[in-house]
Order: sequence, then structure tokens, then C-alpha cells
Amino acid sequence: MTPNLTTLLVDSDEFARETMRQRLEAAGLEVTLERPGGLAAQETIAQFHPDVVIVAVEPPIQRALQVITFTRELLPGTSIVAYSSDWSPHLERRLMQAGANDFLHGQVRSERLVEVAARVRAMAIRRTRLATGELEQAGRIVTVVGQKGGIGKTTTSTNLAAAIAGSGQRSVLLIDLDTRFGDVAIMLDVTPTYTVSEVALEPSYLDREVFHRVLLQHESGAYVLPAARDYRSWLNCGPAEIQRLIRFAATMFDVVICDTPGTYNDVVGAALEVSDLAVAITSTDATSLKNAALLVEHFRARGRAEDRLLVTLVHGHGEQGPSKADVEFVIGHPVNFEVPFDQAVQRATQAGSPVVRYRPGAPAACVYEALAAAVAGYPAPVPGGRDVRSRFFGLFGRKGRAVAAKGERVAV
Repeated sequence: MTPNLTTLLVDSDEFARETMRQRLEAAGLEVTLERPGGLAAQETIAQFHPDVVIVAVEPPIQRALQVITFTRELLPGTSIVAYSSDWSPHLERRLMQAGANDFLHGQVRSERLVEVAARVRAMAIRRTRLATGELEQAGRIVTVVGQKGGIGKTTTSTNLAAAIAGSGQRSVLLIDLDTRFGDVAIMLDVTPTYTVSEVALEPSYLDREVFHRVLLQHESGAYVLPAARDYRSWLNCGPAEIQRLIRFAATMFDVVICDTPGTYNDVVGAALEVSDLAVAITSTDATSLKNAALLVEHFRARGRAEDRLLVTLVHGHGEQGPSKADVEFVIGHPVNFEVPFDQAVQRATQAGSPVVRYRPGAPAACVYEALAAAVAGYPAPVPGGRDVRSRFFGLFGRKGRAVAAKGERVAV
């Protein structure tokens, strides 16, 4: 039993409600309050502030959705479990959007109820630890910044995520915090379902299983949480919500990469504040160098350690520009990584694939692999060595290796 939790069961069918109450208590979750639904349920929620609300979803489903929405708006931290005899993707999505943490449907087995009861208890503990700052953060938070558009910031972020996932040594989540355009989904050729602003604003998503379900997974193995489709979706999403989301993600993934817009705003500041490491992207363009210099000064003014900032110089065109030494002089910080001009990057972008997967072993891909190892904390692969070659040929299997051995061209 869980006597320390106040649990409300909402079901207009008295017989069904009694059956569910018995099954829940057999699973280890004591029901302390019961209501038929509608206004009676909402008044009880407002009066008793239950820790858990379990709602039957039967036609007309609008009544159940109103109870769920009311609960979520009034009590953001409450666990909400919906159950129904029917299921459809549309119904599940509506319930999740309204604020349900879990959805039981059809003939629910006792084992499933035991899982739900255990998860409800775990969520209650996690909420307390999250509120008090006791939730352990195991993962490394990396924010990719660049105070100018079109300098390769998102290209860097997507390649870092794909390289880290492809290494098999770390789990990785890429969060698109670009409040203006948010191109991560396009560059990885994935279709957004849930977005950053939705998840950040809704505490019910900060449950390990729920959070995992709303993420997309790229073919590299990297997980992705895309940016909102409309800039207006960010209006109610403040720094506190963004930081809560990032910190929670770091309890689930070894590395959390935050891609940011090409301008400094509250979202960028919030991400940098909780980051273990920042990757500053600059090009040889004069305005980009000026902005990079200001960013370096900002880091020093905030008392951040020099080794917590990795400056990456991206050569986005083949024209002659300032040398690495000149760039270091202008920005007042060493250039830690230098990405050469590489046409494979542009071709990879057009194909909707990171260059580390599209053309392993390409000059730019090798630098991204090394940068990924540096931010994730594992040994860097040797350029042109066994690590890169094995992954390259591993894409094609034995036949690919045989073709390559004959000197034939292999398209990637």
C-alpha cells in the first residue's frame, strides 16, 4: 500500500469504479477518494489536491478530458492515469496532450497495474527530489552556441549527436532550443511529434517512460527533441522551464546536447548556466569573430573555467580567410577544433544526414568525430585509423568490403 499518497479514482460507472478500486489496491495503490466525474471530481481535486488521479475515459470523452486538463493546470505535479476499454492513436495523443501520464486500455492485466502503481510511487519521489534539487544528474550537458546564423552551429550539433551515438560508448539526446528556426529535425530528416516547448511546459512529461516516448530516435541512435514549429509557442516557456527540462534529460542520457539560436537570448543563457561544457562556433567572417570575442569575454566575466569553453572554427567556404592564429588573436581564446571546408558537408546536409554518417572519413567528419569524443569524454578515434575504417566498411558488409578491395567506387 501507499498510505502517504492521496489517490482519487474518477469513474461514472459505479460497478466499474468498484472493480478498478479493488484491482488498484491489489496492485499496491490505495484509493483514498472516489468520484463519479464532472464537477464533483473537479471540486474534489481543488479541495484535496490528490497526488494521483485515475480517470475512466468513456464516451463522451470530453468529460474525462476536462477532468484531466483541470487537474494538470491546477496541480502540475500530480500523476494522472487514464483508462479505457478502447484505444486509438488519436485518443492516446489527446489524453497525453491534456496531461495524462499513463494510459491503460483494453483488458488490463494485473502486472500492468503493478507497474503503474510502482511508477506512481517513483514519480512522487522523483518530484520531491527534483523540487529540492536532490535528483542526481549523471549526464554531461553541452551547449552549442554561435552568435550569428549560417556559421555551422546546427551542423555541428547534429554531427556531434550522430557521432556520439554511433560510437556506441555514450547515450545522447539532442535538444533543439532554436527559438527562431529550429532546423535540427530537417537536418536529421525526422518528423517532429512533440516539441521542446510542449515538453518543457508540462511537468507530467518529466517521467522517464513518458519522456522517452515523446522523443524521436535518429537512425544513428541519437535521440532528438525538436524545436517548436511556431515561435509563439516559446512565449510561455521561460528559463526555469528550459533548465528543468535539460537537467531532467541529463538524468537519463550520458550526454545532452543543446542547439541554440544565432543570437544571445534568455534561452541561450539558461542553457549555458546549467551546462558542463560550451562549444562556441565561429567562422572567419568579421562579424562572427566579433561575436565570438564577446562570448569569450562573457564566459570570463561569469567566472567559467577556460577549459569549459571549446572554440570551434568552421570554414564554410573555400576562399582564403584569416588564419587560425589570426582568429585566436582576435577572439582572445585558443581555437580548440578547426573544421575544414569540405563539400561533403553540403552534400550530406542536402541528403538529410550528418556528414559523419554520410561520408565517414571525410576531412570534416574526422574533426566532428574528434570533437564528439572530447565533449562526451571518450578516446578520440584515430583519423584514417581502424575506428573510422571499420565503421565505414561496416555500413556495407562483406559485399561492400569486396567491392572496395577491387577499387570500385562505393557511393555513400
